[in-house]
Amino acid sequence: MKKQRDFTTHHCWNGAIERLFFVLFAVAIAVPVYCDDVEDSPPRFRLESPYVRLKGVPVPKLRIVALTKDGTIDEQFNDNAHVEGVKLIKNGEVVSLPKFNSGVLEIDTDRARECFVYVNSPNISVADPNTGDSLQVPIHSLPGWQSLVPPLTAIILAVWWQEVIAALFVATLAGMMLLSADPFSGMIKTIDPLILSTFSGSSNGQIILFTMFLGAMIGVMSGSGGTQALVDRLKNHVQTRQRGQVMTWLLGLVIFFDDYGNTLLVGSTMRSITDRLRISREKLAFLVDSTAAPVAGLALVSTWVAVEVGYIKKTYEELGLPVEEIYQTFVATLPYRFYPVLLLIFVLQIAWTGRDFGPMLNAERKSRLNPRSPQEASDPKLTSETPALARHAIIPLITLCVSLSVFLSLDFTSSDASTRALLLASSAAVFSAVLSVVLSRSHQLSEAMGFAVKGMQQMLPATAVLVLAWSIGTVCKAEHLNTAGYLVESLGDQLSPHWLPAITFLLAALISFATGTSYGTMGLLIPLFVAIEFQLLQSTSLGIEEIANHPLMLATIGAVLGGAIFGDHCSPISDTTILSSAATGCDHLSHVRTQLPYSLMIAGISLGLGYVALAFGVSPYVSIPVAILVQWLVLRIVGRDPEQFDALPSATENV
Repeated sequence: MKKQRDFTTHHCWNGAIERLFFVLFAVAIAVPVYCDDVEDSPPRFRLESPYVRLKGVPVPKLRIVALTKDGTIDEQFNDNAHVEGVKLIKNGEVVSLPKFNSGVLEIDTDRARECFVYVNSPNISVADPNTGDSLQVPIHSLPGWQSLVPPLTAIILAVWWQEVIAALFVATLAGMMLLSADPFSGMIKTIDPLILSTFSGSSNGQIILFTMFLGAMIGVMSGSGGTQALVDRLKNHVQTRQRGQVMTWLLGLVIFFDDYGNTLLVGSTMRSITDRLRISREKLAFLVDSTAAPVAGLALVSTWVAVEVGYIKKTYEELGLPVEEIYQTFVATLPYRFYPVLLLIFVLQIAWTGRDFGPMLNAERKSRLNPRSPQEASDPKLTSETPALARHAIIPLITLCVSLSVFLSLDFTSSDASTRALLLASSAAVFSAVLSVVLSRSHQLSEAMGFAVKGMQQMLPATAVLVLAWSIGTVCKAEHLNTAGYLVESLGDQLSPHWLPAITFLLAALISFATGTSYGTMGLLIPLFVAIEFQLLQSTSLGIEEIANHPLMLATIGAVLGGAIFGDHCSPISDTTILSSAATGCDHLSHVRTQLPYSLMIAGISLGLGYVALAFGVSPYVSIPVAILVQWLVLRIVGRDPEQFDALPSATENV
């Protein structure tokens, strides 16, 4: 299993982190995240947002509530109020604020409809024209560039310190201090409510439990000897480094229904095999990470489909485009998602040829010259002396895959269907693993539970990193620092219909890398750029039906979906990147450092031979084969087989 030193520098620090995390997990309660220091509002009105404004950047939402004397919403209030400090711009013109609707005034910034809400004063004041009751609230203002501080701090400190948990915590602390007018108050709020509140969301809590349950399943599989027995069976068919890498790639394609399940299942299953074949943990992490999100994003049925189709459908509905065949429109975008398509092919090319370059080549050379011992590869902390039975690994793996498919089909339409399915499937897998061990009389129940607990402990560092990464994501959300909104505003709107997909891909890649979230990037950019492309295509003689499935429209959607996967794949604060490091037992920073050159190369090819070529009228069915050929040529020219260096006397000196 994963060694603690892979996440932290000192063992004593590891123990402290685990104890602290257990305490936080035990006392976690549902606490909302409020990032303002606004005093209690007068009884007539309450300002619920915004809490902070970035200078020159529209606020995502303004919400003011009229209250009765007993503090409830005054649903009878449907009048105008005197609101100062807020400016509403529609289609380039300043317009008046709308009336309250059942006691609530709520307006949003909608870039697709050219509607922007600005706070143009240090204070927002609201007055009732009938009674004269008023409210004045100071709004915390920040320069727009400061919204980039948390993600940049996390990345820079992680590389500098070679320590992920501390870097993420400091970045989270910096973000909360920016959000709070009082830095000391921001320090306190970093723990409560920010970090504690990450447990309150059902989705986050389910992912944490899923990770822990999967760790428990892996612990029982390893402790009972099932993993080792399965490895012994597979190694008869996987006797070369190339075959081991190709098998990892194939397993990544088979488990297409979810990126989390793909990452943890493939990484933990193949780790012992790749160790014996002297494939570096960095290489395994790359193989796992490079198939998880891309294959889940491209699959016709996966936990990603509902999210992606949902974003597209909502945007089409708002623009008046037909949605009766929205799934077919989603499928039609597949050839335009150059990054995930080319990345999956590149992983196969890497595995098949056995060639590498850059930091990955050095990692592979080092693994060839200094292989892990069998004891280290088989995780002696969990493995017992009892004769191994392969069914102790096969049964829980089959249970996990089958139950996940069943639970997804039963509740596929709900907002948290994927995370609920993962949680239920992983709990079923743990139960089947323990039952298999106990019924076969290989171990006592107490021993099996001990294996499960040890397996969960192995996942604690990864879970701690996940919680901190989510905390940074909360700080960067639109209602707080609005990092993505600032990036969009900074890039301006100098767009061309033919070049829009290329610009969209660049922006999606930048935002997803900075925020570490693909879903958030999709949710922000699909409504914006689909609406822009719609407006540009409307100037032609095309009809509504033709616009909905126009190649440029499909390419724009594909550019968002593909660019968003870029950040999910290689950002150091992305959850799948973190889980890939955990599942494969690879040092997180080493994983990021070794796979980043590959990711950037594929992104560059996707941009140049994909979206730029598309601007000149080249079909994706032509550009994709050309791009695949270019990738292969790069491997042949730049790549080297690490096995060629085994016999060189100076190889050790060059590593």
